[in-house]
Amino acid sequence: MTVDVDIVVLATIDQALELVADLSTTPFAPLFEGVEDVVRRAFILPLRHRVTGIRLDIALGMSGFERQAVQRATPIALGAVSIPVVTIEDLLVMKAIAGRPQDEQDIRGLVGAQRGSIDWSECLSLAQQLGSALDIDIVGSLRAARQRATAQNESSASPNDPDRLS
Repeated sequence: MTVDVDIVVLATIDQALELVADLSTTPFAPLFEGVEDVVRRAFILPLRHRVTGIRLDIALGMSGFERQAVQRATPIALGAVSIPVVTIEDLLVMKAIAGRPQDEQDIRGLVGAQRGSIDWSECLSLAQQLGSALDIDIVGSLRAARQRATAQNESSASPNDPDRLS
């Protein structure tokens, strides 16, 4: 798995650009010069934590899918704070849409780690709907990642492992 944090916020481009202008007052820095162009073009604000170096990608939740994913999110307690976390199915689809090499790696890791809790019919149905709208093969990407994760888990599981996939 990659070492980064991906979040979706319901924000406009103007709000994200305001955040970029105020970054000097935060523990985060733009990942590179000219990050404003990426915000305008791809609706992503890539940042790096100044102390740890961990990358933070803030996706502007402007699409209907992202807004629905935030609505379906389940709050989890993190210390004294409640943070909404998207479903595994929505996260897999988001990663497949992004389609970067690190997203493919994340998908394989997520499928391996969450193999028993993924509702594949829901995930693939959502992927089919979005893939048709975007004219990309999200279903094919997810099926391929699932096969690779299954093969990897089978090769690393011992014959007596109760979680071994058959």
